Amino acid sequence: MTISADDARAALRTIHESADQSQAFRGYRRGAPHFFVWGAIWVVCYGACGFDPNLGFIWFPATVLGMAASAVIGRRTKMTGGELREPAQFGRAMWATFLAFGLFITATYAILRPHDLNQFNAFPALVTGMAYTLAGLWMRRYRLLFVGIMLAAATMIGFFYLGPWLAYWLAAVGGGALILTGFWMRQA
Repeated sequence: MTISADDARAALRTIHESADQSQAFRGYRRGAPHFFVWGAIWVVCYGACGFDPNLGFIWFPATVLGMAASAVIGRRTKMTGGELREPAQFGRAMWATFLAFGLFITATYAILRPHDLNQFNAFPALVTGMAYTLAGLWMRRYRLLFVGIMLAAATMIGFFYLGPWLAYWLAAVGGGALILTGFWMRQA
């Protein structure tokens, strides 16, 4: 029995699709701990800002702590057989991405000064939602796309309809969504 060229191409396409899906699921599982860390940071920091708006400074040390935790998680993933290509370049790209987002948000605040606390609180959540959406689109990771869209939509709902409760909303819905995403990714 001979296999036709079309059958061989179809079999190879199926193999490549399976490999791509398997790689995506491994990526989801490796990313899950990062969602737990950042979800907890959102819960604590947005919750603190809801309790007392003067606690906004908490974001800086929490972000540094989150970056350190992400680095440790990344290093542990590498040591336990995670398939990271060129981990040194990946690490530099991750730190540069954090820095770029931080500078972008800071520059935007400097140019377009928020007039109220809710604008201050909503903007980073919207940027994060867009980042996940773009990552999902570019990497064809539809779980990230879904999380990004939901995070941006929840932020807009909270901004326009929950006024004084926005920080608590972002703590619960934003941080909670990131934590639940960690569970969802871990199950992949």
